[in-house]
Amino acid sequence: MYNAAAAVIQIFNKMPLKRLDCNDCHSEEIQDELLADDSDVFDNRSSNLTLEIGLGDRNEEPSTPSSPGCVSIESNRESVGYVNFEVISAERIKDGNSTYVVYQILISGHGIEKTPGILHKRYSDFEKFNVKLRKKFPEIMDSVSFPGKVLVGNFKNETIAKRSRAFEQYLNHLMGLNEIRFSQETKEFFYETEISNANEMIGSKNYSEAISLLEKCLPVQEKLIGTTHVDVIKTLCALVVCYQALKDSERALKYSTIGLSCMEDTKDITYYLPLLHTSIYLHWMLGKEKTHLEAKLGELRNQGIATETNTNLLDTVVKEINS
Repeated sequence: MYNAAAAVIQIFNKMPLKRLDCNDCHSEEIQDELLADDSDVFDNRSSNLTLEIGLGDRNEEPSTPSSPGCVSIESNRESVGYVNFEVISAERIKDGNSTYVVYQILISGHGIEKTPGILHKRYSDFEKFNVKLRKKFPEIMDSVSFPGKVLVGNFKNETIAKRSRAFEQYLNHLMGLNEIRFSQETKEFFYETEISNANEMIGSKNYSEAISLLEKCLPVQEKLIGTTHVDVIKTLCALVVCYQALKDSERALKYSTIGLSCMEDTKDITYYLPLLHTSIYLHWMLGKEKTHLEAKLGELRNQGIATETNTNLLDTVVKEINS
């Protein structure tokens, strides 16, 4: 999180924003005119400044895949639906002698809940991501336009809004390419650092801090890679462990129920079995009906699966962390 006193300026209330088309042969040239790096020259009247990008009513339902800026894909690995990126603010941060811009990005799409994912990135983060992708996927990335480093002058509302739209276009283009969307580089850019930090918190039994990081990552993961992806399952299991350790059985049950639902079609025994045992226990603790879960356990036994081994979810999560 970026803690800075911020003045908020509403922009573009009268003039609609034009989105950039990545397929336009002139798009890179246009973006180069709009985007600048962290060395932008700013209006020095205030040390920190946040610009809110007008995006309409956030209580509305997510737009359909055919809406401008949305990407709809059909993955060979799993069905993940569409994902949409919108930059909702750009904050100027003054840190000693250096000044830079932090873009707040809202990630919407299909997921477990309607809660959108939130990402905070600097231009340098985007640039490193782009370099890695071009190194690993040179042919694919040849068609992707990256906002170049151009010094554009003062910190003007309209300029920042246009830069933000260019970043939206860049991310929406990338996440329409399956090889990139499911790549290790994308994982690193969007959530791997936070998950790694959360795992360290679990290892040191700092469960509250771990929950904060995990709940921040979950909406990003599920909308980006789908609810059945193993990374989403791991995050859900880690949340169950953390809430159970804090004796918050209601929230632990919430995430265990979601986790079992996400694994309904795959039933990866590594996580499914200990999560099923944990869910049965939580139902018992809260005085809730659990026969439907015990029936699922019986089905596994009938399939010849040893259901009384690998039953501890905490051990499973910790083993994964240490692997």
